[in-house]
Amino acid sequence: MPDVAVVTGASRGIGRAIAARLAESGYDLALVARSEGPLAETAALVEGFGRRALTVAADITRRDDVERVRTTVLDAFGHVDVLVNNAGYASRPQPFAEWDPDDWWQVIETNLRGPALLCRALLPGMLARRSGYIVNINSLQGSKVSGAGSAYGVSKAGLMRLTDALADEVRGSGVTLFDLSPGLVRTEMTSGRPDLDALPESAWSPPEAAAEKLAHLLSGRYDALHGRFVHLTDDLDDLVGRLAGDARLLRMRPPADPADTTATTATTATTA
Repeated sequence: MPDVAVVTGASRGIGRAIAARLAESGYDLALVARSEGPLAETAALVEGFGRRALTVAADITRRDDVERVRTTVLDAFGHVDVLVNNAGYASRPQPFAEWDPDDWWQVIETNLRGPALLCRALLPGMLARRSGYIVNINSLQGSKVSGAGSAYGVSKAGLMRLTDALADEVRGSGVTLFDLSPGLVRTEMTSGRPDLDALPESAWSPPEAAAEKLAHLLSGRYDALHGRFVHLTDDLDDLVGRLAGDARLLRMRPPADPADTTATTATTATTA
């Protein structure tokens, strides 16, 4: 029976690259986004690798839509092996005192409520099968002072804590969780911003790099990093070699001595 992955935000950018990479690895794909139309191009990429592609138009912040995703996917495939919570939203940075509250909250709902609803919908099946992966696409902005980007930073910090909490709950169950920070990628969210447009080309990462990193995380070789926040540039073999106890401490606890690099954290990187 082929492995099945659900990828949200799959109509373009990072989500499309992830879907293509997983199809190349032999996964059948359930592709989720707000609009059905753009998903067709991603579905064609998946089918080009000889894999099945199911498209589901849904708003992941709505409980009824997420329930429809769950039933549609299970009716089509019978099970889910991988959930990639990639869908995200970032409004233009601005001072908090000038922010429209509804817009600020939409960022939180898309980046945190959506992944939480999808985890709630699909995690029970993984637990019953004692197998599965959940990868939450995160950002270093969740562990940095975000300034005028407060909504995005708060949403990604909350997503880190969701991954932490679920990882702790399901430890030893056969279900593995990761946060994956893809670096700064040219997408609709990052286009047209003067602060980002001024960055050198070397600051940007292709979406395919994040997709490749995710494929490594799903290989089984790095399950010891369960619950870990992984940045695109992290050396996974090195992280496993430096494990001492809870993998999350590699992210959360900085070195006591600046000269001590044994506890270097992903949060020291400068990309998003």
